[in-house]
Amino acid sequence: MTVTRFIVLVGLVTLATVIVFQIFISFDRYNAPKTFSSNGERIYFTGKSISGSSITSTGGDSHMGMHSDTRSGCARCHGNNREGGFVLTMFNFSVVPPPITPEALFRDQADIHSQDEHGDHGSYDDESLKLAIRQGIDPAGKRLDMAMPRWTMSDSDIDDLISYLRSQPNDKFDE
Repeated sequence: MTVTRFIVLVGLVTLATVIVFQIFISFDRYNAPKTFSSNGERIYFTGKSISGSSITSTGGDSHMGMHSDTRSGCARCHGNNREGGFVLTMFNFSVVPPPITPEALFRDQADIHSQDEHGDHGSYDDESLKLAIRQGIDPAGKRLDMAMPRWTMSDSDIDDLISYLRSQPNDKFDE
């Protein structure tokens, strides 16, 4: 076998492994509920409002599936229990979305994220969280990672989403 053929073979095997791994993670990680207890929960999992008002996004890593299917809400990256963690992408290889549990969002970030790059700002309040969701700016005024989409939604919908984010995650998900 020539060196060129060997390199191509290794590349194809690597690509196939990445694709299979992504499919496996997608089925495991994004098993969204079929019914929702609130509009905020619906938005979190589907990116769709119960009112029918438009919720769109700009930016973000489209290879993460943010814009491609019915599971295009926050859960796609932050997980069913809002714990964040490793997400495999095709071309960026991986991103690490932070947890967005009530503890992670509304407490001092330095204590929660001391081991990663997400902890260099204070805790969120409702207004700073709206700014993060809509414009990608954290409480310290810094831009969030470009993998985070910038969402456009009504004031009522964003209030519902924040109310859901303030609630404790549902323990029915085994992430």
